[in-house]
Amino acid sequence: MKKTLSVIAGALLAGTLACTQPGCLSPNMAVLDSPLDIRPRQEYDAKKDLEDILKAVHCVKTASGYVKEGTSEAPDIKKGYGTAFAFAYDGSYTYLVTNVHVVSQPESVAIFGIEPKPTGGWSIVANKYKKVSEKSSLVDGVDDENEKDDIALETVAKNKDLDIAIVRAKKKLHVSRSYITDYSILPVVGDEVYVTGFPRGLFKAATKGMVSHPDIVVDKEHLDIIDVTSTFGNSGSPYFIRRGENLYWAGTVGKVLTYKNTSATLFTIGTPIRSYYKMLKEYTGEKKGR
Repeated sequence: MKKTLSVIAGALLAGTLACTQPGCLSPNMAVLDSPLDIRPRQEYDAKKDLEDILKAVHCVKTASGYVKEGTSEAPDIKKGYGTAFAFAYDGSYTYLVTNVHVVSQPESVAIFGIEPKPTGGWSIVANKYKKVSEKSSLVDGVDDENEKDDIALETVAKNKDLDIAIVRAKKKLHVSRSYITDYSILPVVGDEVYVTGFPRGLFKAATKGMVSHPDIVVDKEHLDIIDVTSTFGNSGSPYFIRRGENLYWAGTVGKVLTYKNTSATLFTIGTPIRSYYKMLKEYTGEKKGR
């Protein structure tokens, strides 16, 4: 999902649309006769539904150690934060979906500096650092310095092209039943949409907006363009659309499109769930017959 502003803007103007129908699957370890998990409900309560969904949203901290090439210095630790959403529990592990870039930082980085020349003067050099360690865990937020209660994460599947990763924790975490998963659902312009996540890793939050351009295709990748407030740290956040009295899990946030030269969000860009439903099927119980 590393798209430039010009590519996205050009695609928006072109209005390229595509629709796939991969089929449906019920969420949260349930195997039903119906392809849709239609929950019996007496009334719609958006507040209670979102509060329940937020219980399944977690802050992810990834700490990566980098060492300057050609040295034996102690690793410099680089920390990154994002969001993960618990969607299934199999009796031993809770499975969560997030972005690849949330749980996997670059293998190497270059840091530019100024060093003196032997003949006098100064030169700009690029010091290369290699990743030597990496650990992802669930934490309370960026201010959480107590590592004793961190929950370790293991990556079990990832698709770099989609920037989608499935991770698991050896602990039972809350899995919400306050939404419906329909892998063939296609958002439409004007759909009411909610994003739930950890903006800047500070706290859990739900924001409300609308679908601006559904299922746009950029470099063969299907994306949803959403007019909703989100920011760095919302990477990996699930987004939901409202249809009547139900909330449908529609995809995962992967990037924010900002105003030029600012950090203010112009649009939120999401990967629709129909693009990675096969990854989810491995951990929802249907394939294993649970």
